[in-house]
Amino acid sequence: MPHPSRRALGSVAALVLLAAPLTACGSDALKRCVPVAAESATPGELIGRYEGAHEADGVRLTLSPGGAMTAEKWPTGDYHRAKLGDTFDGSGTWEIEPATGSRNRALLRLHFTKPALFLQGDTLDKLTIGTDATRTDLYEDTDPDICPDFRLRRHKP
Repeated sequence: MPHPSRRALGSVAALVLLAAPLTACGSDALKRCVPVAAESATPGELIGRYEGAHEADGVRLTLSPGGAMTAEKWPTGDYHRAKLGDTFDGSGTWEIEPATGSRNRALLRLHFTKPALFLQGDTLDKLTIGTDATRTDLYEDTDPDICPDFRLRRHKP
């Protein structure tokens, strides 16, 4: 059986590195685009200002002590777009939903009180909490095999 050439192995390695960002959110070999979903979180770990990237570009979310929150340029749910436009500025409260048996990750749950139009599910109101040693991200985790398009990173002062 012939031995593969170094050149061929190098080409294969280069293709793997180029294709990696197109597949899963990341791997141990490459830095993940968002931290791994946390099984638990405390309010103290989440308090702060978050800024959006990709589909969330321009979005800001501030989680305050005591459970108050404000959102800027938050995406409007389909039902309310005609009245509010594509995005809105709002406020309300937040809480952490711990992991359950069927869902092995903690979620940030947002309750909008302004504008008062929203009921649960009328807009993006649940985000996955991801943490690692250097960052805290909140993101819409629609498919764990791809990098989330809607993601917010906690701003470091």
